[in-house]
Amino acid sequence: MSTTKQIARCAVLACSVIAAVPAGAAGLACKPDVIVTNDKPASIKVLKFKYKTKVGGEKVFTEGLDNRKLAANGEKETWKSQKLGNAATGVVVTETAIEYKNDNSGSGDGYGPPETSKWVTRTYACSDAHTYPHTITSADK
Repeated sequence: MSTTKQIARCAVLACSVIAAVPAGAAGLACKPDVIVTNDKPASIKVLKFKYKTKVGGEKVFTEGLDNRKLAANGEKETWKSQKLGNAATGVVVTETAIEYKNDNSGSGDGYGPPETSKWVTRTYACSDAHTYPHTITSADK
């Protein structure tokens, strides 16, 4: 086989390996801030940040948010530089939501089952300078 053909084969192989690397691999993950405000009349426990990307289609990706409790009626928390393992900087995040649990302590059983907030449509490419704000209201289950 000629040297030219060998080089061409190596180039094709290298490109296919690079294309197979996940969007967040090798330190390329986007790290935006995630802001959650609890406007419900009872506390919530924030579990996860959920997101979809333009390249991932309808696949839902999740990142843990430390099970932090937010008090009723407006407590806000910011997760600085939240690493999105499946969205490299520059990838369009198309929708985001928050997974949380409602405070059911008045009924004697602590926090209820996981719920997902309403999905928020996004249209911009992810970057470390972006924020993804979410307000959880009574309309969110």
